[in-house]
Amino acid sequence: MFTMGATPETVRQKMKASFQAGIAQEIFPGGISSLTIGEGAPIVVACGVTGSEAADGPVAEDVIYDVASLTKVMVTLPLILLSIQEGRLSLNDPAVRYVPELRCAPDEGWKEKITIYHLLTHTSGLPAWRPFFLSANGREAYLRKISAEQLTGPPGKQVVYSDLGFMLLGFIVERVWEQPIDELAKQLIFAPLGMNRTGYRPLAQPFGSTARIAPTERANEFERQMAEQFLQERRQAGGERDTAEALAALAAFPWRQGIIRGTVHDCNAWYGLDGVSGHAGLFSTITDMQRYMTFWSDAGGRFLDPVMRMFAVRCQTGALSPCRAIGWEASPTGGTSEQILAGSSGGDLLSPLAFGHTGFTGTSIWVDPLRHTTLITLTNRVYPTVSQEMGRWRKAHHNQILALVWPTR
Repeated sequence: MFTMGATPETVRQKMKASFQAGIAQEIFPGGISSLTIGEGAPIVVACGVTGSEAADGPVAEDVIYDVASLTKVMVTLPLILLSIQEGRLSLNDPAVRYVPELRCAPDEGWKEKITIYHLLTHTSGLPAWRPFFLSANGREAYLRKISAEQLTGPPGKQVVYSDLGFMLLGFIVERVWEQPIDELAKQLIFAPLGMNRTGYRPLAQPFGSTARIAPTERANEFERQMAEQFLQERRQAGGERDTAEALAALAAFPWRQGIIRGTVHDCNAWYGLDGVSGHAGLFSTITDMQRYMTFWSDAGGRFLDPVMRMFAVRCQTGALSPCRAIGWEASPTGGTSEQILAGSSGGDLLSPLAFGHTGFTGTSIWVDPLRHTTLITLTNRVYPTVSQEMGRWRKAHHNQILALVWPTR
């Protein structure tokens, strides 16, 4: 079904050299990758250190990383799919059935047409990001903020990768199960899969040793700049009064000081949602993430119905760009010229069957069924400041490694 184009040792050396290049370019202080081919044992390579603080040491398999937006596909996506299997909701259900707060101007007519499917495929029309944390705290406040947002367009007509959409999905999961999302994830995903070093708010967990958690950014300078830029652009668009108030709130905001370690890097998740959200907040290790991926490879359907799994990893957005599956990013290979030129975060050698996701902190999962390969990579590219070279490095990293595993059909 597949052919190794190199020995496992050659693969290890290639992975190590890739990490060393990233470290030399100061993209991250270290990282770890796991390459699983077919039913074989994972090839795992760790390189570098977690940081330069007193608590830091060499990267190893037990280091816990803030996986950022991988939360979307490791918590919210599987919980939605399990909810469907349990008959608690359907992909075609309108979101307002579970969050009637959406029936709020502006765009009330469009918002009533947003479905679970639209939210999962990032086609709801909700904007990508907003600095709600400057003035909102708690789920109800966030629901009001999201409901009051102007859509970028009608549902189903554009792809806009949206944190807001996955916040909503997290709230929906909590309402249909009547349990907090972190408890549900532990009960329905982490415990059954043996993921005993994965969870939200790790410092409150038995596994959350500070010495084994990779640090992230010094304060939240990158997102502070994002918030300032967003507010200045809104001021230029004519929102003088509201923007002036928001800029004053930004100037007075109680930002975290020093290196962030063990608390979620994402500001909406940390300041606004107490560290637990459908879009960010999860921490995990490379070993637990290997265990999680059996949710997507179990042929017997012990966790997820096989037909639903095949449907979920297929491109759902037609000619729209970028390609999105259910929750996952889909490979653009074989798509329109616009999609192919847009590329994917997974690199240039992915087959048309590939799917994956990334996290802002420097994490990623990519699966290529044609190569029978799963490649998981964890880094903390936001330490101590955010590197803008991560996307380029990630694609090169994936290209070098995937080139060593040849598809045969």
